[in-house]
Amino acid sequence: MKRLNVAATAVAALLSGVSSANATQFVMWGPVDVDGSFTGVFGNDGVPGDVNGLFSDTFNFALPTGVSSFTATSTFTNDPANDINFTSIRFNGINFGIGSTGQNEFRFLNGVSVASGAPQQLIVAGTTGGTASYSGVISLNAAAAAVPEPAAWALMILGFGGTGAMLRRRQKVAIAAA
Repeated sequence: MKRLNVAATAVAALLSGVSSANATQFVMWGPVDVDGSFTGVFGNDGVPGDVNGLFSDTFNFALPTGVSSFTATSTFTNDPANDINFTSIRFNGINFGIGSTGQNEFRFLNGVSVASGAPQQLIVAGTTGGTASYSGVISLNAAAAAVPEPAAWALMILGFGGTGAMLRRRQKVAIAAA
């Protein structure tokens, strides 16, 4: 339950921290799973670009501790106004890999460790025909609880055994003194 509350709080913080450089930018989050993982979508509908067709969208948010994966896609028909060409997509300075270019643009980034409380930044940049759109998916798998190493287990068992032996010895000494 604690994980669910932490993840729900993180999603709420995420929604409140999204940059609104363009009014059509969006980030929407799905429900939080029992294990604390969740999926969201981001994008921009009708990316206008500047006089040269360049655009850059920045999303600022916070995620709980876990491992994130991202994809971003854009597909256009034969109308050049609907064309987007990604020049870069970065999450916290890490560049996305290129899956495909051309009519079907696809970028991806898998297995990025995320620390709770640290600000996260996703930057999507490229060129647009003027009314193009793109969308992406963010998936977060919540961090699992740490499991002690075998050596740590051994030390804990020795510590409990030593504590028990001391308590037993104190009881015998107290009985003998009476």
